[in-house]
Amino acid sequence: MALTAIIALGSNLGNRRAHLEAGLMALADLGSVSQSPLIMETPDESGRGPDYMNTVARLDYDGHDPCRLLEALLRIELSLGRDRSFGRNAPRTLDLDLIHCAGITGHWSWTPPEDLKVLGDLLTLDLPHPRAEGRTFVQLPWQALEQARKGELES
Repeated sequence: MALTAIIALGSNLGNRRAHLEAGLMALADLGSVSQSPLIMETPDESGRGPDYMNTVARLDYDGHDPCRLLEALLRIELSLGRDRSFGRNAPRTLDLDLIHCAGITGHWSWTPPEDLKVLGDLLTLDLPHPRAEGRTFVQLPWQALEQARKGELES
C-alpha cells in the first residue's frame, strides 16, 4: 500500500535550483513525484544565510511507514551534501521536510538506524508538520500543486 506525502524542499546554499532538482530526482527513486509549479524565494528566517528557494512535491511513496520515509529523506539530504554540524536552522544545500501524509497523524520518536546515527541519538516525526501551516513558502507552493493536480484531473 502506497503512502501519499507532501514534502517541502528548500535550499539556500550554492546552486539552489540544482539542489532542488537533485532532491526531486532522488524523491523519484522512492515513488511517483508531482512537483509544484511554484518555486518561491524567501529570506532565511534565522538571518544566518542567503535567501532560500522553496517548493513542495507530492510523493506517492512505495512504502507505508512515515518513519521509514523520513529516514529516506534524511539519507537523501546527506547524500546531496547537507551538513548538519552547524545546528538547527543553519544554511543548507537541501532541506527535505515531511509535511503531511494522507490519513496519518501523530508523534513518533525512535533510535536511528546505524547510517543515520550521525544525526543524533533520537529521530522524531510529527504529522502534520507543526510549523507548516504558518509558512507561506510551504502553503503557497502546496496550493499551486493542488490546483495544478485538480486541473490535470479535470482534463
